[in-house]
Amino acid sequence: MLAVPKRDLLPDILRSWALIGIVLVNVEVFSASKMGGYPHDTLSDPVNYSAYLLVAGLFTFKSFSLFSIMFGAGLGYQLASAERAGVSAKPRYFRRTAGLFVIGALHAIFLFIGDILVTYAILGSLLYFCRNFSPKRLFWVGGILISVQALFMLIAAAGFVIAETMAGYEWQKGLALQQEQYAIIDAVFEEDGFLSVAWMRLQMWPGMLGGVFFIQGVAVFGYFLIGLGLFRLGLISDVRHRLWKTSRYRLLPIGLAISFLGGWLFVSAPERESAQAILGLAVMIIGSPFSTLGYMGWLAAAASGEGPILRFIARGGSASLSAYLLQSIVLSLVFLEFGLGLFNQVSPFEAIMIALGAGIFSLMFTSVWLLFFKRGPFEILLRRWTYLGQKSPLG
Repeated sequence: MLAVPKRDLLPDILRSWALIGIVLVNVEVFSASKMGGYPHDTLSDPVNYSAYLLVAGLFTFKSFSLFSIMFGAGLGYQLASAERAGVSAKPRYFRRTAGLFVIGALHAIFLFIGDILVTYAILGSLLYFCRNFSPKRLFWVGGILISVQALFMLIAAAGFVIAETMAGYEWQKGLALQQEQYAIIDAVFEEDGFLSVAWMRLQMWPGMLGGVFFIQGVAVFGYFLIGLGLFRLGLISDVRHRLWKTSRYRLLPIGLAISFLGGWLFVSAPERESAQAILGLAVMIIGSPFSTLGYMGWLAAAASGEGPILRFIARGGSASLSAYLLQSIVLSLVFLEFGLGLFNQVSPFEAIMIALGAGIFSLMFTSVWLLFFKRGPFEILLRRWTYLGQKSPLG
């Protein structure tokens, strides 16, 4: 039997960074209007506006992009693990994606309507059929898909411009009716108990899932392909490769400049569903690959040295599924009625600070947990289903 290689440090550091960004972005859905987001009048306060802009410029789309790259690289690790064990990766991989789908569905209904795991499970199943693509093909197709996603959003923004200028009264009337529907939904999250909130999420889920696919789905698959390509070239393990130096010094400034422009357009938009807001999302999607690779470049530099603090952070990221779900558990207890009931009761800045605390706590919890167990609690469940009682390649 081939020896099991030492676990790479960089992937776990990347996951930890992505998890912090994800919770900072997701907290808006937990703490404020399900569709309207943070109340626009709260953003007249410079502190709230600046906090929201920083999250948009630094993390919106970038964190999920990074997480998606690591999901794609994860297929490479699973294929290599199966090869070392002398077994086919296909049955285990599809059991894993099926398990991920179930966990994601439960997560969406009982904890967080903005769940990404179901999307990952569906697109991850398609990714398997791209496993034999050459790295060059993976990068080209991935880049094209990300560009197509941005084009979708630009077209949507143009559609909103036409609707806003030509539909006039009817458009405003439709928005007013929609706001009334949002108010009914928000009242459930603000006042009702656990089961009522879960029932509302179940009703909302098909529309939210469709929205996730429209806004991110094509790009997510593109990042999957890029992540697999990076693994195939060994770049995830080679923290000193020249790509990472180029990324941190050249790509990151470009990406952040574009992302903050998009973030400014989005945060300053008078309504979430407006041409300006959609244009802001499109611009942030354009800046995302540059920023994401730039972050990877700086984190690769950090991973070239292995201190105890870095290992502690990386260990938390190695149980990313548990950390991601734990974030949702903590934020649900903070914002919903069966917990502290702070939904629509805190400012954007306060919500973001709460999210930062939840993100740090989730990584600390999983890191300490892994001092006593081989895997995170939800990773244990998923792995047992994946291997159906068989001994996994890592024991």
